[in-house]
Amino acid sequence: MNLCGCSADNGSASLGPDCTCPYPAPGPGLYLAIATVPMQPWETPYDGQRALKQGTIFPSLDLPFYITGGGGLYG
Repeated sequence: MNLCGCSADNGSASLGPDCTCPYPAPGPGLYLAIATVPMQPWETPYDGQRALKQGTIFPSLDLPFYITGGGGLYG
C-alpha cells in the first residue's frame, strides 16, 4: 500500500482504474518512522494518596503545570 491508499503491485499504483497516486510505496526495509523511548531509571514511587494528588507515581515526572495564553486552540 502506498501513501495514497492504493496498492502497489510491481511498482504500479492500482486500486482501480481511477487510482492515480504520485507517491510510490516504501521499499522493503524502509520505515516511515522509528519511535525511541528513553529508559526511565527506577525510583521510589509516591504513596497512593500523593500519587493521586500529583497525577503521577514517579517524583521525576511530577512537573509544574503552567497555563499560558496564545497559540492554542482556545487561547
